[in-house]
Amino acid sequence: MSTLTKIGTFLLNDGTRIPRTAWGTGTALYKQDVTNVTALAIKNGLTHLDGAQVYANEDSLGAGIANSGVPRESLYIVTKLAALPAGQTVRDTLVESLKKLRVDYVDLFLIHSPTQHRGGSDGKKTLQGVWKALEEAKADGLAKSIGVSN
Repeated sequence: MSTLTKIGTFLLNDGTRIPRTAWGTGTALYKQDVTNVTALAIKNGLTHLDGAQVYANEDSLGAGIANSGVPRESLYIVTKLAALPAGQTVRDTLVESLKKLRVDYVDLFLIHSPTQHRGGSDGKKTLQGVWKALEEAKADGLAKSIGVSN
């Protein structure tokens, strides 16, 4: 019986499955080196890894993934889009996250907080553009699934 079978999964709208239990690297681990604790979490069966650009620890999350020795295909990796820095695109920030995480794709790429992406006279234009960029990232294979977090 695989770890995913023991933990259980939820079915997403796009037909993919997400493990119910995740190892998260935010809040208490904000800006912390999570290399060792991530590798330990993975070795103990927590294969759903929940990170975010704003947590400022994707590089050590990636190191923990690499140090775990567990094949990429056995992991479910999530990251979340922060507010876009001036001059950067959604794709730019996702590619940067992938480099830090040391993977070619994430299983789920989320808009961390949609309120960070409001703009234009109606408050929706920027968010619509961000969503379109997530759809493009999915079409290009950089993310298997996309969505909104908070």
